[in-house]
This record gives sequence, structure tokens and C-alpha cells, in this order.
Amino acid sequence: MNMPTMFERGRQALAKLAMEPQWEARFEAHSYGFRPGRSCHDAIQAIFDAIKHKAKYILDADIAGCFDHISHPALLQKLDTYPTMRQAIKNWLKAGVLTEGVYAPTEQGTPQGGVISPLLMNIALHGMETAILQAYKVKERPQVVRYADDFAIFHPTEEGVKKAQTVVESWLREIGLDLKPSKTRISHTLTPYQGNIGMDFLGFTIRQTPVGKNRTGTNGHGQPLGFKTIITPSKEAIQGQIRKVGAIGKKCQAASQERLIRQLNPVIRGWSNYYRAVVSKVVFSHCDHAVYEITRSWARRRHPYKNGYWIKDRYWKTDETRKWIFRDQEGHTLRNHSDTAIRRHLKVKGNASPYDGNFLYWSKRLRHHPMLYGKLARLLQKQQGKCRWCELTFRNGDRVEIDHITPKNQGGGDELSNLMALHRHCHDQRHARNAEIGIHDKDARIEEPDDGKAVTSGFESRQEGAILLA
Repeated sequence: MNMPTMFERGRQALAKLAMEPQWEARFEAHSYGFRPGRSCHDAIQAIFDAIKHKAKYILDADIAGCFDHISHPALLQKLDTYPTMRQAIKNWLKAGVLTEGVYAPTEQGTPQGGVISPLLMNIALHGMETAILQAYKVKERPQVVRYADDFAIFHPTEEGVKKAQTVVESWLREIGLDLKPSKTRISHTLTPYQGNIGMDFLGFTIRQTPVGKNRTGTNGHGQPLGFKTIITPSKEAIQGQIRKVGAIGKKCQAASQERLIRQLNPVIRGWSNYYRAVVSKVVFSHCDHAVYEITRSWARRRHPYKNGYWIKDRYWKTDETRKWIFRDQEGHTLRNHSDTAIRRHLKVKGNASPYDGNFLYWSKRLRHHPMLYGKLARLLQKQQGKCRWCELTFRNGDRVEIDHITPKNQGGGDELSNLMALHRHCHDQRHARNAEIGIHDKDARIEEPDDGKAVTSGFESRQEGAILLA
């Protein structure tokens, strides 16, 4: 991976800000990866919509070394921009890589560590969906769903997906790319095809299961189908989560119960929020049992000479609704995966983009973001999706933080009426202004330690519980 210098990363960020609105107005409807306002959940919901009424064949494909092998001439020809921007991008593409003092030229591909690289990849792959659809008659067209360099094509017939594969391979060769044979396969959503059934995509397993008349799905006319489309967390994703929790348990063998809970809660919350939009109830219970086994092993290792009853009374508590609650003496409680309620995701509309000026649609959509929860979600609804400081609408990709209206050291509390959602930079401006006039909020923490910091990558350095909406 070649990482540009900080100066060049800044220049790339400016170029991206200039080019992204233009291309967001042109990108195809079923492209979801590395785009503002779109997520993995939108791609999964698009797949569900494509197959929920009919069993279909699937071309599940991956592009081999997409970032590394994009043809520079083909990409530069597609850019359709003014000469200065085109020259700047060409220089970034041709800059080369310096590894331990040895220079290596880059004749193809985009810099994977570059800020602008995901946008350039989407520009290079723009047109693939259109090329596939134009190869079919209108009533025979397949459904295409692409997330970055992974994509899936759905068609009722085997010949239809094979034809799509031929079209894709021919189109990709024009920009210097090929499909990856080891990750490209044809399967069927309902019945086995060459040993394959369904597909795994973005950490989800997608397949259709034969069911009885009382549980069957129906088509658009209400007629029973004899099967149901089920989307669950993939086996690899479940195993990865259990391994991650187990690694934290081993790392914290000598740590206190409070520290173990603080380490586990963000991992459990973030993973559960990602999979809350699909059929995950049974999986969440399975993961909770695995977490119990890990915490029990942790507790028994700390007290090898104590019996199970003593250990249970020391580390697990009971309340009115639940038993076996992993909680310390100060009340810090380990979160369960099953504490996350299942909530279906509403897919983004067609070609909608945060740059299209439809602020009403995007402010409402932001309130139902799949990674939002608790006080932040309620504040966004209360503020109608707007920042209380600058009064601008929050957009996907903004960093949002919660702040007190009246600081706690001046008598303010943690009730919702005393909280507001701000952009991160607006939050900094507000505190800088308060510091100038002598107001200091010495305790900015507004939620319980295990609740406010679940799904942001940089939460350790901030107390406010920031969340990146992307």
C-alpha cells in the first residue's frame, strides 16, 4: 500500500470535494460502496428486493486487484474534467512508490492509501451496470448490485447470468481489469447449483429456504412462493466476532472486571448494530452464550481456588427481568448482543445523493441511520437533523457529537432537554468561545461509560461519544 504525504493527502481531499458532487449526480443507482449516504445495508436491502419474489441464479463476482490494475489512460479519459485537475490526478497516478529508499514506478492502478482513490475506482467502474443492462431486452434484464469491487448479478435463468459474466469480462478488459476466478462463482438462491447455494456478501449470508404454507413468502400478487428469503450474519462473521471477544478476554486476564466490560461493550454494540437489520436474533443468542463462556473462563482463572457459587455471586447479578448479568460492584454492566433490537433498514432511494439538494429527505433518513442509537438518535429527531450551532443539516459522513447546553459544573444534568447534537468542529468552536468568556465544562461525559462510545473508530481520545455517519 502506497501512502501519500500529508500535503498530498490534503490536496487529494480538496480534489475529491470538487469532483464528488459532479460524479454523484452521474453514478448508477445500484452502486453503493465508498459513496456518501450509502452503506452496506443499502446493498443488502437491494439484493433482498431483487430476489424476494422469485428464486434466481446468482453471479457472485470479485474484481482481481481492482485498485492495483486500473488502466491509467482509460481512467483519465473517463474523468471528463478541466486540464488542471486532470494533470493533478495524472501526477498522483504516476507518482510511484518509495520503499526503503528504492523507487518503483506505478504504470497502472490507483494509490490505495490515497484519499481520492475510492472515488477514482468508482469512476473507473461507472458504466458497468449500464453495459450489462443494455445487453438484454428490457423485460429480460438482470438486477445488478455493486459494492466497490464486489458485485452480484441476479437473473431467473442460468444462461442469463452466464451471458452477464461474458459482458462483464469484456467490459472490464477495456479498463485493464479481470474477474478473480477464486471468488467468482455461479449459484442459485434456492436450489443447489454445482454444490453452491445462496451467497455470502459483505458479511451476510443470503439464501432462500423452502418452508410450509404458513411461513412462505408471497409474490407481488399475494400468491405463496413456497420459500422464504433469509439473510443472516455469515458464518465467518460470527466466528470472527467470537474470536475478537475471546482475544479481548485473554488480553484482559489480569485486568479488573470494569476494564473488561469497557473493552467488550463497544465491540458487542458495534457488531450488533451492523447486523441488526437482518435475521439475527438466534445468532445474537449464540454470540451471547459464547461471551458467557469467555467471561466465565476469565473469572475462573482469576479465582482458581473458589467454587462456582462464589464466582457466580461475585461477578454475576440478577434483576427483575434477567439472571446472569455480568456486572461489577459499581454497576458497570456487560452488554448482550440480544439487547440490540432488530430493526429493518430502509434502502436509499434510486439515484438519491446528499448533494442533490433534497435536505428534507436526507435529514429524515439520517435519524434512521442503522448505526445510530439512544440519545443521539433522539436528539437528531428533536433538532430535525440540524446542528444546533451552525443550523446546517447533518449529512452522512459528518462527525456528530453530543454536548451539554448548561455545563455540569454549573448545575446542568444529563437529561435530553440539556443536550444538543453538534458537528465536531462546531463543538470545538463552542467550547473555544466559552473559554474566552470564562465558561468551562470540566465534565463533558454525558452517557454511561459503556453506552456512549460504540461505533466510532476514534472514541478513545474523546469523551463526548462521537459517531461517524458514513
